[in-house]
Amino acid sequence: MGERARELSVLIIGDIIIFILALWVTLLVRYFELPSGTRLADHVPPFLTISAVWLGIFFILGLYDKHTNLLKKLLVNRILTAQFINVVVAGLLFFIIPFGIAPKTNLVIYLFISSALLTAWRLQVVPLLSPKQRHKAILIADGPEAIELVDEINNNDRYNYYFVRIIDETTLRDTPDFEQKLTALMEREKVELIVADPRGKSISTFLPTLFSLSFLHFAVTFLDFNRLYEDTFDRVPVNMLQYEWFITNISQSKTAIYDVVKRGIDMVGALALLIPAAALFPFVALAIKLDDRGPLFYTTTRVGQFNRPITIYKFRTKNGSDVGTAALSSTLVDTRVGAILRKTRVDELPQLINVLKGDLSFVGPRPEMPALAAVYAKEILYYNTRHFIKPGLSGWAQINNFDVPRGGIDVERTTTKLSYDLFYLERRSLLLDMHIALKTIAAIIMRTGT
Repeated sequence: MGERARELSVLIIGDIIIFILALWVTLLVRYFELPSGTRLADHVPPFLTISAVWLGIFFILGLYDKHTNLLKKLLVNRILTAQFINVVVAGLLFFIIPFGIAPKTNLVIYLFISSALLTAWRLQVVPLLSPKQRHKAILIADGPEAIELVDEINNNDRYNYYFVRIIDETTLRDTPDFEQKLTALMEREKVELIVADPRGKSISTFLPTLFSLSFLHFAVTFLDFNRLYEDTFDRVPVNMLQYEWFITNISQSKTAIYDVVKRGIDMVGALALLIPAAALFPFVALAIKLDDRGPLFYTTTRVGQFNRPITIYKFRTKNGSDVGTAALSSTLVDTRVGAILRKTRVDELPQLINVLKGDLSFVGPRPEMPALAAVYAKEILYYNTRHFIKPGLSGWAQINNFDVPRGGIDVERTTTKLSYDLFYLERRSLLLDMHIALKTIAAIIMRTGT
């Protein structure tokens, strides 16, 4: 079982055990006696229903994401947010659905006990279950992504290996008797894993020797750097890509069925959401008119699939007429109503028309302004690849990258954003689209993303 599968299994099974244990303790505390089979049978169905809903909320809020160093920093906040939402949802379910369990005091006790046990389990017990033995590895690669990978792996006990040495192109090329020194290093450190970027010039020349060392002299596992980086961070190492990566991983269509089903979901979803949205439109229109008597909608040009310009519709939230260039101007600010519309994402409801027309999808790379896209295409290698597929209302970058550009030109952050877009292009599927859709709900609830 891989690290990710093991981690996910431990978290889900542990959470389920915590929910069952919390119910048993709740009944013990409430009735001051060991729960009988009959009493458990009466309480299990409703409380299992609540627990199933909670598992879904945990997933949406990212409690089953990879426990990278970034997630660990956010873990306490996510647990608190999840438990607050869980309490509200449990109360609604228990008091609205006729479960037939009385008194409701049991629910209150359960909420407190389950929250305490869950917090202790996630923050105190889970870290103790990290792999106790960490195997030694060598990284043969260049660039900032190589340093990033080493920092993540060596400083996170979720991985069962760590790097004892980084070897870059210069070291490999300029070191006399490199093969003998590498052999001595592998013997001395008892190296069990070699991660290499085969696209480097000196590294690619050394590959035959490296394979010989790995398979004929040592029991060593050999991994491709790019693949390991993607599996670790859920994005691609943009600065280390070559054109062969695109030939191998980016195709016009994943499958004909995927394209047809995705377009069908877009059309049905847009129609289904436009009906309740239409009832909201008159109130939004009235609020905008009462605010500054300006126009209700504004249109702006964005870059669509294959670099074709598309017209995006939104409710107007800025106080200027040339709002299409708002991201490049510091003179335009939100109206009073506009600030609320943007914060609640109501301003984006007219984009459902774009989805219905086929300009946008629900899921895909967010469409960029032509002026910014032109700059990034010159400054960032492979940038235009993100326009290979239809842009979306939400994308993989939006639910993962909390440091996205927010107006103006920002090459560094946009390069990171591109790394997520390329990951989506490579691995897009209906399952991944559903994952993004659910996480987008969390982003709206938690007021994150763009």
